[in-house]
Amino acid sequence: MFRRKVSDPQGRKWKLGRRWFPRYRKFKRADLGDLSMPDLGGGGDDLGIVGAILLAIGLVIAAIVLILVAFNVVVIAIELLILIALFTAGLFGRVVLRRPWTVFAKSGDELVERQAVGWRGSKRELDDLAGALASGQEPARLDR
Repeated sequence: MFRRKVSDPQGRKWKLGRRWFPRYRKFKRADLGDLSMPDLGGGGDDLGIVGAILLAIGLVIAAIVLILVAFNVVVIAIELLILIALFTAGLFGRVVLRRPWTVFAKSGDELVERQAVGWRGSKRELDDLAGALASGQEPARLDR
C-alpha cells in the first residue's frame, strides 16, 4: 500500500517503505498432519426413549455451547476495543509525539534503514533513498 519499487543501474529491484512496528522474527507453522473426522458409523436408526434422552442431552450441550460462544463474542468485542485504543495511542505517538519512522530499502538479503521524524520527513527520506539507489550509489554508503 505505501511501498515503492526502484531499480538500480545493475538491475536489482529495491522495495522501499515505512515500518510502523519494529521487526520481529517469524515463527514457523507446525505441521498438524491429517485432521479429518473419523467415521463413527451408524445410520439413522429409530431409538425411541433412548433417542429422546440423547436428544435432550444434545440440546443441553448445544445450549451450553451457545452460551460459551456468546461469551466469546463479548470477549472478542472487548479485545477489538482494546486493539482500537492501542492503534489510536500508536497513531498519537507517531503524529503528535513525533516518534521516528523507520524508512527502509530492501533487495533480497540487503537492507538499508534510516530513521526520519514526521510523515513528511519520512517521505523526503524515501525520495532521497530512491534517488540514491536509482543513481547507482552503494547501499552500504546509504546508511546513516
